[in-house]
Amino acid sequence: MKKILLVISILCGLNLANATATPPEIENFDIRYYDPSNYGLRDLVFEMRMSNLVETMKQRLQIKDLVDVYFKIYWMYPGKYKVDVEGLPAGFKEIKSELKAMVKNRLDFVIPEKLSPKVRSYELKAQKSKKGTTIVGTDKTHTRAVNEIRLSFDGGGKLTGFKTMSPMGVNTSEMKMSAKSWSHNKWVVDRLIVKSIQGIQMTEINHDVEYENVDGFGFPKKVEVMTTRKLVKPESVKSKDEQLKLKTEVMFSKYEVNTGKAQRYITQGLRK
Repeated sequence: MKKILLVISILCGLNLANATATPPEIENFDIRYYDPSNYGLRDLVFEMRMSNLVETMKQRLQIKDLVDVYFKIYWMYPGKYKVDVEGLPAGFKEIKSELKAMVKNRLDFVIPEKLSPKVRSYELKAQKSKKGTTIVGTDKTHTRAVNEIRLSFDGGGKLTGFKTMSPMGVNTSEMKMSAKSWSHNKWVVDRLIVKSIQGIQMTEINHDVEYENVDGFGFPKKVEVMTTRKLVKPESVKSKDEQLKLKTEVMFSKYEVNTGKAQRYITQGLRK
């Protein structure tokens, strides 16, 4: 599971340093990308469940009477959050820390992050074509985990894909976006397909997002995740590729909007 989540987290983990001028394509996309905090969201509490998590924890911890293992997330503007793991017995600190790390990669579906800060540490150049614009980012310092990034925008300025290159391998992502009735004519992600090649192993993770309107804000209700892994063998080897498929549903529920609960909870935690 940790290896799967690493793929989608690579772009989100780009660090800030040595800021360079941001191309207008990136700035314009950030303006047209839906962010509920731009429309008054300041405090949010919600729950997140993963379809196979309970069974996984039962087998791993050898606890047969687990009924429900889920996450309670508290978020407050401009980006502070706290995650609690509910349903597990007291203790298991390492397991809970590991589970919490999984949540970070899902939060972007709820509160999208802007693109500009993620690429600011790279030297950026635009390449124009009839199909749109490709922004190429290069790490001239040779200190980043990702050496090069490529962002693809269509003729309307919509981000359609990105590519990252690092010593670990190459990751290619495709995005499909649309505007919703609640999104103020801004774009939200409907589908995200992430492909990763590391050595002879290829992983494809397909995310399909279903949204709901909560008090005028759009939040994910469910994300269906289909993960396919296979070993890519040389053409000279005639045996069939070994392939593994795993389907997971990530469910979001019990949204509480601007109640002040998250601020109180996070603030109390900081005081301890």
